[in-house]
Amino acid sequence: MLLSLNIENYVLIRSCNIEFHKGLMCFTGETGAGKSIILGALSLLLGQRADTQILFDKEKKCIIEAKFSMDKTYEQIFNDNNLDFEPTSIFRREITPSGKTRAFINDTPVQLSTMRLFADILVDIHSQSSTIKLKDHAFQLSLLDSLSENKQYLVSYKQLYKDFQELKTKIENLEQEQSEYLKEKSYNEFLYNELKEANLQEDEQEEDERILELISNSEKIKENILACLQILEDDENTNIISMLNDTAQKLDRIASHNAVLASLYSRTQSAIIELNDIHDELSSFNDKIDFDDRKQEELTDRLNLIYELQRKHNVTTIAELLKIQQDLEEKIKLSDGLNDEILLLKKQQEDLFKKLENTAKELHKQRMTSAKLLEKEIKPLLSSMAMKEAILQIEVNLQQDFNSSGKDQIRFLFNANRTKDNSLQEIQHAISGGELSRLMLALKAVVANKYSIPTMIFDEIDTGISGDIASKAADIMKTIALSHQVIVITHLAQIASKADYQYKVYKQIVDNVTQSNINLLTKEQRIEEIARMLSGEEITPEAIANAKTLLQ
Repeated sequence: MLLSLNIENYVLIRSCNIEFHKGLMCFTGETGAGKSIILGALSLLLGQRADTQILFDKEKKCIIEAKFSMDKTYEQIFNDNNLDFEPTSIFRREITPSGKTRAFINDTPVQLSTMRLFADILVDIHSQSSTIKLKDHAFQLSLLDSLSENKQYLVSYKQLYKDFQELKTKIENLEQEQSEYLKEKSYNEFLYNELKEANLQEDEQEEDERILELISNSEKIKENILACLQILEDDENTNIISMLNDTAQKLDRIASHNAVLASLYSRTQSAIIELNDIHDELSSFNDKIDFDDRKQEELTDRLNLIYELQRKHNVTTIAELLKIQQDLEEKIKLSDGLNDEILLLKKQQEDLFKKLENTAKELHKQRMTSAKLLEKEIKPLLSSMAMKEAILQIEVNLQQDFNSSGKDQIRFLFNANRTKDNSLQEIQHAISGGELSRLMLALKAVVANKYSIPTMIFDEIDTGISGDIASKAADIMKTIALSHQVIVITHLAQIASKADYQYKVYKQIVDNVTQSNINLLTKEQRIEEIARMLSGEEITPEAIANAKTLLQ
């Protein structure tokens, strides 16, 4: 239950604090005084979007704070949102001049989505737009479901429907993916087989290029090696090694006389050893070189194949070709595996479909029962508000396709007056503004007993009604107030007079600035206010007498 509402720097309100009570409370005041500001402030507190236009003083922040009494039934939702539960919980919203907004529950910062979550369980706000929504089929369905004993089924259905839609999307995506793979599969298989048949080895390109280089230049290489060998092993007159041996002998004779000569002798000996090694390696290399036309052709063909594959796949190494081969193999396997996965998911989809179908049928049965109950219980309420001949018929038609709430299409059919054929039409074609307000109030009264929401707020629900009908509407609100805290924003004296508490919203000019204020009225003040509502600004003795009569 709403205990208090503190408003600072909001629209026309500089500062005010309103204490609330059990029962029926009415807010009255002249047109434009700011009665609906209360509703706006509460909506803002509970998660509605805001901008800096709502600031009374553009240099200061707006603060809206409310206290709610809570019983233990709310403790779990506090725990679920990592919040401290308090029997008296404080909700606060702040909007700074820069447009920054912050929200708190029991001094813990929260997201606006969390505030909206609590709004759905704490306050049912009915505005003029809600009455207009009565013409909307989705709103009609929500009203019917609020009366039905189907919450467990509805929660189950919504989860099943969500899972079904997600699974459907997943299957469609996989089928699309499979279609794309199948389009490419034959080409991928061709590319893969081409690479696989090539039997590529990671290091072979460099080795083949090296060998082919030797074979291709073998004649030139052998010619030059033989020339080198001839220099190294020719007769004694031109044999470099023999000449160096002679040099070494001569140096050896004189090496003992000087360290430089000894060093030169040693270096000459090293040169002889190195030239002998060069001679041996040249001889060995020469023996291995063999010009082989067939081998050259084989290597040329092999390398041309490798180069062609690299050009085709736009790469430069065999390692990259092997990676492409692996990727192609995985794509082919994935294409084959997708079909199995799709078949498995379709089996799950069939199982979900059956569960959805059964749950939707159960929802349909319960809605049919609730529709009949609503038609029956609303009739005396409409009759009490001068709509004795009114008929409300609720069609609950089972459709072929699933939707987010089941398979039902709901239509509220209405006839406010007895006619020759008692024909019924959808509400938007068969009802006036005043009749729509009365119908909405009657519907709220019927479903109120099913509402766990403690506080109900009505704004403009008395549009288009007056006189005795307004008095009957007030009686219905009074009945709802036996089990709920009911707050009504009204311009009708007949409704205000039946309130347990009456608040007046009025404007005044302070420091040359217009602002709205709110006061809880005493008994005498209520008589004066209701008389004003009856007669206008000039309060007559007759209006005072009528006001006293209404308040008795």
